[in-house]
Amino acid sequence: MRKYWAIFKISWARMFSYRLNFLLGRFRNIVFLLLIFYVWRALTLQTGAFASYTGAELITYIFAVNILRAIIFGSQSRDMAQEINNGEFSRYLIQPVNFFWFNFFREAAQRLVNLMSAIVEVIIFGLILKVELIWQTDWLFLILFTIAIILAIFIYYSLSFLISLMAFWSREAMGPRFLFEWTLEFMSGAYFPLDILRSTIFQALAYFPFFYILFFPISIYLAKYDLSSIMRGIVWQILWLALISTLANIVWHRGLRKYSGEGI
Repeated sequence: MRKYWAIFKISWARMFSYRLNFLLGRFRNIVFLLLIFYVWRALTLQTGAFASYTGAELITYIFAVNILRAIIFGSQSRDMAQEINNGEFSRYLIQPVNFFWFNFFREAAQRLVNLMSAIVEVIIFGLILKVELIWQTDWLFLILFTIAIILAIFIYYSLSFLISLMAFWSREAMGPRFLFEWTLEFMSGAYFPLDILRSTIFQALAYFPFFYILFFPISIYLAKYDLSSIMRGIVWQILWLALISTLANIVWHRGLRKYSGEGI
């Protein structure tokens, strides 16, 4: 475990070595937050509600998305595809680490820095814009919310890891990654709560793993589900995580047999 902690610390220091990239990334997220905020504020301005959401619930949802995107989404597994294509990946094969966990802890530093920044952004803009937020006080819902976030982190990471493994077979792995990230944003509820869609579309989305990455945890926080529905959703998260991680493990071992170290 000590070596992974060292990886985390090195990645943490590296985050602050590229300050401009970090600041530009956070600026993009601020623009995204304000854009979505004003869109939903305009929709709820007259009636104070939209679909099954009050204005306060929608604003809370938007701010929660900004925070959860920071802790759940990551970019190191995207870099992994480039490292496979240019041959840099070879150096990891001779190191005494499990690459899945090596990459996870390398990405964890980025998540932590982004999380702290996202919390500061939400506090600052919450005070400036004088928004009304929903504060969940039921400890049971907060515990289940935390469990759902942890599972969502691993579902996203396993999916992202799996998509990046396509680089073993193609030098155009960034194309499928772009499609994956765009699909993820939409189907996870990054732009709007999924249950404002038609019930048939909403029910169909619930059969995909993306559903459980953002929308499901936030719905727990807002107490949109009863306990039996929450437990059923957590079981689905566990099943998806088991399936995706198993598939990623199979593709990983087949990819290693295919890897030639081209580009070294």
